[in-house]
Amino acid sequence: MTQVLPLPSTFFGSNAITSPSISQTTSAAGVPQSASSTSSQSSSGLGSLTSNDFLQLLVTQLTNQDPSNPVDPTQMIAQTATLTMVQDLQSLQQSVAQLQQSQAVAQASALISQQVTYQDSSGNSQSGLVSSVSVGPSGPLLNIGGAQVPLSQVTQIS
Repeated sequence: MTQVLPLPSTFFGSNAITSPSISQTTSAAGVPQSASSTSSQSSSGLGSLTSNDFLQLLVTQLTNQDPSNPVDPTQMIAQTATLTMVQDLQSLQQSVAQLQQSQAVAQASALISQQVTYQDSSGNSQSGLVSSVSVGPSGPLLNIGGAQVPLSQVTQIS
């Protein structure tokens, strides 16, 4: 059985060209499966849904459900729990990434005024004194004799 539920344009931002919908089908085993379909989505996509958007979606789903075959309350609870879990995992992932970057900067900063050996871009070993640290898009960069060296290229600390 397939139910097509229209979504308000706020779910996809003001840049959405078409009105998207979510189809909910039930597999042969009776497990609900959802699929999102649009001919054009905004750049933010479904990843930008907030908990308020989810609640609006849930109300829309309840409003448009078939009265002779209502949604099982355990499915709604499972959907809500899944949303919460996904939000928590995204938050945890961001926190871990920030922690990793902070640790790498702290490691690089500890090398200031230290003599290090590193591999240059051609694979040759070079040595020098770390004079400063900067943070680039790929992580901390050590300033060694005017050269910007990624922390990952350091092979020895003297």
